[in-house]
Amino acid sequence: MEKRKPRILIIEDDEYSREAVEHLLKAEGCETRSAAGGVSGYRAARRFSPDVIVLDLNLPDIDGQRVLRKLRANRAMGQVPIIVITGYSRDEIPAGVSSSADFCITKPASFEDVIRAVFELLRRGSAWRAGRS
Repeated sequence: MEKRKPRILIIEDDEYSREAVEHLLKAEGCETRSAAGGVSGYRAARRFSPDVIVLDLNLPDIDGQRVLRKLRANRAMGQVPIIVITGYSRDEIPAGVSSSADFCITKPASFEDVIRAVFELLRRGSAWRAGRS
């Protein structure tokens, strides 16, 4: 029985950052999907059933905080680990974000920090290793 690759969804409006993180995750053996906006990202999360979501707070269509709240309120998506990437300083991160996200990474974030956070969350909640589909 072949193990399923971990599924990672990247919701990021910056094309360079989105593609770089996606490329690095694929090189590490992950299956990825990406979205450039909050509406498309939320839809992708529902269809793709990711194991981890990387979410930028500064999105062009709807605020990333709103996407985070919608994901947490969704019964199927509420427990999926979420890494928030933000331009806020550590002291400025809204309380609702810091209490809802599993990781908060401030910009400028290194791609390696994002990848490390993804794999830390995969280790913590190894549902994908147990064959979750």
